[in-house]
Amino acid sequence: MNHSAPIHTTLIGVPLNLGANNLGVEMGPNAYRYRDIVPKLQQAGFAITDAGNVSVKERWLVNRGTNQRLSYLDEIIRISEDTAHLVHQAIDKDQRVIVLGGDHTTCLGAVSGASVAVDGDIGLIYIDAHGDMNTDQTTPTGNIHGMQLASLMGFGHQSLSRVHGDQVKVAKQHVLHIAGCDWDKAELDLVSRENIATFTIADLLEHGMSPLLPMIKKLQSQVKHVWISLDLDSIDAQSAPAAGMPNKKGLLYREITTLAQYIGANCNVLGVDVVEYNPLIDIESKTADLAIELIGSLFNRSTDWYAGHLARNPLQ
Repeated sequence: MNHSAPIHTTLIGVPLNLGANNLGVEMGPNAYRYRDIVPKLQQAGFAITDAGNVSVKERWLVNRGTNQRLSYLDEIIRISEDTAHLVHQAIDKDQRVIVLGGDHTTCLGAVSGASVAVDGDIGLIYIDAHGDMNTDQTTPTGNIHGMQLASLMGFGHQSLSRVHGDQVKVAKQHVLHIAGCDWDKAELDLVSRENIATFTIADLLEHGMSPLLPMIKKLQSQVKHVWISLDLDSIDAQSAPAAGMPNKKGLLYREITTLAQYIGANCNVLGVDVVEYNPLIDIESKTADLAIELIGSLFNRSTDWYAGHLARNPLQ
């Protein structure tokens, strides 16, 4: 599967844990590096520029703010703006982008930067067990990591929806949410009212994956670029035990790897963010290794065991 032309890619870490209370996910970016994400992707055909980590203050040094419905708003906005600037800068240099979280609030800056860089000609495939479509008016927790998808579509508090520019970052008809299984009522109401495309775990169990594939192709037909936002809690805990919120009813290994390979083969993927990895609870680094494998597949490259087997056994 490895192609001759390298994929020039910028790697950006966002060690953010302010979007929720899932402490440990801030260690994710460097844990991936310790797991040799760069050399593994290089072997798969990437030319990686590691831009390091966005500066993030320690949680105990950050003012939570006075609005209980938007916890740590000011610092999350600053981090999102910095992330958006780095992503925008990389795309201006004709680079693809890999953003490593951090909690899922990481996605707000990443997608905002990508969208502005391509004048909004972008679709978003959002793979997550949760809707992340609350706003400051509907949130049951005040945690911003449950709001970023709504914000990217222009809903909710303007300070979030206007990160890196006032425009809507992703048109609602260009969003495809996959693997939802835990929804809040307000999110379901928004999905119904705004006709947001979703493919839930219940859909998967009832119909298999076949209805999802044309949904992915339809999205790509409507836009030039696609961004993938992957929350590891969309994957079953057997394969991803170190998700920020481990999920016992998520996508199986066969399903998530097939999905990533299909996206990589059929979409013009501009960038990905992979979020909610907590190395403190990983088991033999299996979650990190799976995430690296999925990143490769989303760009139509392979880092799995079979690619390694072929590399070790070339034709003489």
